[in-house]
Amino acid sequence: MDLERAQAAKSREEGSREERWRESPRDDLSRGGPTPGQRERTSLFPPSTTQPRTLFDSVRRRLILMVLLALAPIATLNIVQGVMQLSAAEEDARQNLLRHALAAAASQQNVIASAENVLYALQNVEEVRTAGPTCRATLRGATVSLPFAANIGVVNAAGQLTCSALPTSDTDMTDDGWWLSAIRQPGFSLSGRVRSTATDRDVLVGLLPLRDAAGRLEGGMALGIEIGWLDNLLRQQVPPSEGVVAVFSASGEELVSNSRSLSGALFQAAPFAAPDNALRESTDASGRRWTYATTPLGREGLVVAYASPSDRLFGWTLVTVAASFALPALVMVASLIALWVAVDRIVLRWLLYLRRVTAVYAQGHYGFRPTRLDAAPSEFRMLGHSVENMAYAVRQRDARLRENLAEKTALVREIHHRIKNSLQVVVSLLSLYGGGMGKGEDRKRFDQLRTRVNTLALVHRILYEASDGSQVRLRELLGELASLIEGSSDKNLRLVVEAEETRLPTDMAVPLALMVVELVLGLTLRPGSTSLGMLIRGTVDDERLRLVLSGAADAPEEPSGLAGGFAAQLGGTLTRNRSGDALVIVGDFPCPAIASPDTAARSRPNGA
Repeated sequence: MDLERAQAAKSREEGSREERWRESPRDDLSRGGPTPGQRERTSLFPPSTTQPRTLFDSVRRRLILMVLLALAPIATLNIVQGVMQLSAAEEDARQNLLRHALAAAASQQNVIASAENVLYALQNVEEVRTAGPTCRATLRGATVSLPFAANIGVVNAAGQLTCSALPTSDTDMTDDGWWLSAIRQPGFSLSGRVRSTATDRDVLVGLLPLRDAAGRLEGGMALGIEIGWLDNLLRQQVPPSEGVVAVFSASGEELVSNSRSLSGALFQAAPFAAPDNALRESTDASGRRWTYATTPLGREGLVVAYASPSDRLFGWTLVTVAASFALPALVMVASLIALWVAVDRIVLRWLLYLRRVTAVYAQGHYGFRPTRLDAAPSEFRMLGHSVENMAYAVRQRDARLRENLAEKTALVREIHHRIKNSLQVVVSLLSLYGGGMGKGEDRKRFDQLRTRVNTLALVHRILYEASDGSQVRLRELLGELASLIEGSSDKNLRLVVEAEETRLPTDMAVPLALMVVELVLGLTLRPGSTSLGMLIRGTVDDERLRLVLSGAADAPEEPSGLAGGFAAQLGGTLTRNRSGDALVIVGDFPCPAIASPDTAARSRPNGA
């Protein structure tokens, strides 16, 4: 009957617990402090195991790393392609600038070549060569026929102007640098910028030395080319809004330009002595950036430079190259954002939910069903189904274990009950047989025997009445023992118990109770003892039971053999000390910690 009542009580308790769980919030998993089972799991699996151990000890970070590694080759190829496009655009721009420069300088070369041909033709005219009477008219006609010619003259070997198409006040050329440089040349040469006294304009002087058959200098023929006319010609071919073009001498002197205000600022650092056709950048007065290139014309050491606005030259190219660099970065950022959201919504969201589900099952609420997994991907639904099946199997196993435990608990309680009844019968028989004895020593020994047997019955009664058969309360045990000893003594004996409400293992109950009885009987009931009171203290600290008995000072120094044997059985020792008029017996014994029934019930599934 006891077994059936225990099983029925367990079933009702389980049903009420599941009903309360269904009615309570299912996500409240942290009520109360940690249970012994949770502490044990924490010791086996410390909290640090749930934290990332390394930088990539995470699903999200590993996926991000894999995506970055997968996109890295594509991004590298795009960047390389952008660099190649930039190099190709730079080469195209250089070729374009050089082509425009040479095309713009072609007209200048034609003018110089025309001036050279005219001088070669005039040197064959005897009247002109010798500065005869018709020389001026001939030179005048040639000057008029050439739109770029400012003046044409004949200079003798002494550097004196002997004939000129236009009258001029300066007829002495001996100190002019262009004359001294030109007469050292074997053929036609072109001077730098010179101010013409005949027209009061800047000109380029083209001079052809005249030599006799022996190679001696006889003089020279000079033709002034108007720089303003060349500038206008260059400006007509290349408007300044499209580009800036200029012709420089080998020394870097600007000879011709379609925009002198811009060319002077843009081409200050141009390598005119050794042009390398490389692209360079410069900035005008307004802050606009220009890209230019320089190239030699191939005669007279002249160099032509052509500049074009950088935004016009590389506008779309820079956009294309920037796109080549930015596109991989945008793709990576978009991929990482998409991956981050996808991992959260598709993977981690359901992993966290399954973690909470397992936490619910870990607390023994096996009736819970993870219905939210119906919206999860099939893999997580399969995993959740497996977890639910596992919980069902654990629930079935726990039910069988609870049934077995209830049966064994009922059997143990029944055994304690029957032992207690048997010992009560023995005590009754001893009382009947000892009733005819006198009050001598035999009667006292007989009473002590009855007290010891009654102690065993008392312990089994306490075990039978305990709500959990695996533990005994220290205060209850010592208090019951004190009442038993006081009731069996023929003296006015008073025992005071001060003990903690601590639970002890059942295997300590019998030897501890018998040891206490032996010590109390030895101190108070021995022949000649005057002690009528005793204090019994019991405390448990750091899994050690400390028992202190304070009695009369006339007690024997050494405990009885039985008390020492029980102390050895408990794995501890007994020591005696005198404190004034009292004798103090101290016992120290190992005592494993025992959880309270409520805590133990919470630590077991469904309170089993």
